[in-house]
Amino acid sequence: MEFLIGAIVIIVLLLILGVPWITIVEGIIILMLILLFAMFVFFIVTLVLLLMSRPKRGIFKRIIKHEVVGTYAIYEIDGEEYKNTFPAEIMFVDKIYHEGREYPVRLHKGKKHYMLYDWYSWIVIGLGLVFSGGSLALAYWAITHIFFGLL
Repeated sequence: MEFLIGAIVIIVLLLILGVPWITIVEGIIILMLILLFAMFVFFIVTLVLLLMSRPKRGIFKRIIKHEVVGTYAIYEIDGEEYKNTFPAEIMFVDKIYHEGREYPVRLHKGKKHYMLYDWYSWIVIGLGLVFSGGSLALAYWAITHIFFGLL
């Protein structure tokens, strides 16, 4: 909500300063393209990290709730507990996660940080790539063919 109010204030200030409304619309569209591209790059990077990670067997321990981001699945691998990289699906938590059960996971360990991917992460990354890539392609096509009149 604060973002929307801030955006409206910026647009009103730009109109007061005499910026044509078509320039503001073009700026908004370019900003949306940049955000879609950043989202697509994020999912490509996470896919590369996922493919670089090592397969392990992890025992699901519990779900923890984070105040800001959501809920995370905790797995135990070789006696250490690791938090899953992506937030857990809270709607189907009893269908997806079973306490004490062993799951195939992938672990990418750096010097200071780690990334743990469970099978749910494959779904998130796959769908993220499909939808962000499709949205980016569709937005680019719409802008070049409709907005700029290249039909």
